[in-house]
Amino acid sequence: MSLDIFSWEEIIFEGAVKIVIPNRELFKRPDGTYEPAWSPVFYNPIMRVNRDIASLVTFSYFKGKEYYFVEPLGGTGVRGLRLALETNGTGIINDVDPISYYYIRRNIILNKVMDKVFPCLHEANALLNSLTFSGLSIDYIDIDPYGSPIPFIDSAVKPLGKKSLLGITATDTGPLNCSHKNKALRRYGIRCIKTDFSRELGLRILLYNIVFRAASLDVALYPLISYSHKHYYRAIFQAERTGRKSYEIIDKCRGYLWYCRSTLERGFTKEPIDNIICSNNEKPEIIGPLWICELGNKIFLQKMISNINNMSFLSKETIELLNKIEPDITINKPYIRYDKLFGLHKKNQPPINDFIEKIRELGYLAYRTHFDPRGIRTNADIRDLHRLISS
Repeated sequence: MSLDIFSWEEIIFEGAVKIVIPNRELFKRPDGTYEPAWSPVFYNPIMRVNRDIASLVTFSYFKGKEYYFVEPLGGTGVRGLRLALETNGTGIINDVDPISYYYIRRNIILNKVMDKVFPCLHEANALLNSLTFSGLSIDYIDIDPYGSPIPFIDSAVKPLGKKSLLGITATDTGPLNCSHKNKALRRYGIRCIKTDFSRELGLRILLYNIVFRAASLDVALYPLISYSHKHYYRAIFQAERTGRKSYEIIDKCRGYLWYCRSTLERGFTKEPIDNIICSNNEKPEIIGPLWICELGNKIFLQKMISNINNMSFLSKETIELLNKIEPDITINKPYIRYDKLFGLHKKNQPPINDFIEKIRELGYLAYRTHFDPRGIRTNADIRDLHRLISS
């Protein structure tokens, strides 16, 4: 089946797929930057890394076996098409917008996957709720909305199969990192405060909310990988339909974070108890409830990294990000802003890598964090870091 391409359209390539979209030259800001929101169908090239990692996760998890996916917020369909062509997925690409549906249909034809991928024109929650009673076992659902994923979580959890995957993207970083505190309370049920590790704080708030909502439906979610990148947060979970395990994961990983602003001490606690005191005898600020367990599965991440060579279409940016994430999964302790730490001592900062080496000489683990170029991930007691700076 041939496909006509109009003069105001273009074909672009991403991963193993090609898609037709309205020509990006028509939707540029005065500074020459392409603005995806101005196009009649949404395609954001910045999210290439997000889609790369989705393909790598599904390839590593399903090991090349056929699986069934649903992409409820499809846009151009690029993510679902990549799942089909790169990782042997079969499934549904949906969007409520008729223009998006038009492009999804055409891009399915363009990539010759009419027998593997099926276009739908439905509201996302309506589609997901209808699939709950369809008899289909959904192996992977990917929620990539504009803004918060919260309106879609309950519907996305219901049709998941016994041992399946759930991918979640959140672009409402303002509420999550406490820049918009009122929205954080309304949307995520938390009174949060600004910290020097706000990017990690936002991810922990998001993880807890997703896992808690799934647990209320007797589904246990375990983060395989989670990260912060550019303007969004991202997490991919393994899901199991079990009330017992959903209780266990909430009981284990729901907690609070205490934070001493004047000394930069921080740590996790199961309950917001009063007997935690900062080293200067001040009382810490308490943030929560939020996720206090690891941000991912180190063994699975290593498996993903070992599969990179099997997926030649991954971008250089994706590979660099994956290699930075491992320390953030290995050490379950909030990162420390290097500049804030030296600012307390009113001392000039040596090169950050030199300081990391000094921490390692004390016998601790220490790495750069992917969250912030100024951040250090270490299992060192922060009082030892203060002593190191003072010496």
